[in-house]
Amino acid sequence: MDLEVLFTVVKDKPVCLICNETVAVFKEYNISRHFTSRHHNFNYESMPENERKQKAEDLCKKLSGQQNCFKKINSSQKAATHAGYIVAYNIAKSNKALSDGEFVKHCMLQVCDVLCPDKKKDFETISLSKNIVTSRVEAINKNLISQLVTKISQFKFCSITVDESTDINDTAQLLLFIRGVDENFSITEELECMQS
Repeated sequence: MDLEVLFTVVKDKPVCLICNETVAVFKEYNISRHFTSRHHNFNYESMPENERKQKAEDLCKKLSGQQNCFKKINSSQKAATHAGYIVAYNIAKSNKALSDGEFVKHCMLQVCDVLCPDKKKDFETISLSKNIVTSRVEAINKNLISQLVTKISQFKFCSITVDESTDINDTAQLLLFIRGVDENFSITEELECMQS
């Protein structure tokens, strides 16, 4: 923190403590020019040394408080998104209808009223509509496929197994399994696809 012009460094950028703007280049001339052009009516030079220091500390606390506010909001949004993915994964894994997400959310909110009413706002931010659950299940599917492709590319030896089965409607289903061994002799066997 520079007490002469009230600047501090945030993520390798000089930030003005008065207006919270950054200066593009970290040079003394640019910083002092910003201070004299934007804050010329700020009577900072006339303050005694201890008042200057106190003012600078107050402005620093104010800036860090603003930054912490955004971090808390961001972390709660990440937690809500993560919780939504957990619910979507379990709905898909249990072969439930994707519209069941709204029912699950309704149940969670009622349980939250009983167990932790102070956290209800966090639970309300979890989005579990049919479209959101569908897109999350698709994202999980893409991620699993990319993980499988990565594993397959590391196989030293592999084999493919094909099986035929019929579903409830007597429709023939072709199942394709892949099994492989990597250089650490770790065996992976997965259902690659299913086609009618």
